Amino acid sequence: MNSTTTRRWPWVVPILVYAAATLEMIIMVTPFAAYFYSVYTPLLHGLESSVITAWLPQFFLPHLAYTKIAAFRYVEWLGAFLALVGILGFFACAIQLYYGKFIKKKLVTGGLYGRVRHPQYLMLIIGGAGFLFLWPRFFILVTYLAMLGLYYMLARFEEETIRKRYGSETDVYLARVSMFNPLRKPRENANWQPLPRSKALGIWSGVFAISLLLAFGLRALAISQFYSVAQQNPNVTALSFRKMADDEINAVVNSALQTVTLTNLLEENPQYALYMQINDGRSQLTHLLIDLGMKADRRRELQLPDDGWFLVVSRILLRDPEAGATPDPFSLAAKIEPLYLVSLARETDSATVTDLTPDLFYPGFSRILF
Repeated sequence: MNSTTTRRWPWVVPILVYAAATLEMIIMVTPFAAYFYSVYTPLLHGLESSVITAWLPQFFLPHLAYTKIAAFRYVEWLGAFLALVGILGFFACAIQLYYGKFIKKKLVTGGLYGRVRHPQYLMLIIGGAGFLFLWPRFFILVTYLAMLGLYYMLARFEEETIRKRYGSETDVYLARVSMFNPLRKPRENANWQPLPRSKALGIWSGVFAISLLLAFGLRALAISQFYSVAQQNPNVTALSFRKMADDEINAVVNSALQTVTLTNLLEENPQYALYMQINDGRSQLTHLLIDLGMKADRRRELQLPDDGWFLVVSRILLRDPEAGATPDPFSLAAKIEPLYLVSLARETDSATVTDLTPDLFYPGFSRILF
């Protein structure tokens, strides 16, 4: 292995991890989301096939649904802001770095590099947090946290490299400027030494564990604050993607249950537990159908009114078919199988029911619940 290869190899793993963490969010905001998801799905399906990893494709923050906590509604805006700051900041740092490296031909210690030693990594961390808030799956959180550890390792590797190249000048700079914290004031410290690797590993492990616990807590909090109702007989859980009082949700649900299709379904299968996702616009419905894995060409074939209530009715299944508990659609042990799309006119009692057969969807799709 030559010296050039030796210098480049540490970049490979962080780049792959960062790509995995952001790929899904990026493709979901393109017009070709459903197509790209047909390629991305096997990874998530593989995670869902094991009880140990089935929680990873799940969301820990609301994606489409409103909650009664206003702060959750602004998470997506915060994510977009952080992603933009991270991307623009990364290129600003790159310009300064390569100007100093190739034009000035010296160690870059001013400007952004006078506040932190690795501003490019800091900007990637900020941008990564933005992508995480835009598409908050546990899988992306885990890869993001892994990325933090990899960036620290890469930063240490680079510091050892420049110390060999620039000598004492580097030691002064490393002692004066923080690695990632731009709020720490520059300081002189003749006895400065890098953080012991065992201590760094302990800090990262603590951040990893606390972040996961916080994510599970946020998920439970969001679920408790949804605009949703649960009926016992028949067993139906309904989630509105808009602000609705319980009696309004119940009225919409009961109208759907009175259709011949759903009446027959529950008469023939009284043991079924149903999950109804309620929305009130074609644009929002389209987004939901994409998130449920419907193929783009089959989605465009649907004949839908411009206004009214749209309910995607799914059967709730447990990942472990031998478990005897009543399925809860928000449980990490549950998954859903779309059955029907019910369109309800607002001004009349008319309803249209469309079969959502398996051939309309990509197989093994990791369906978004909320």
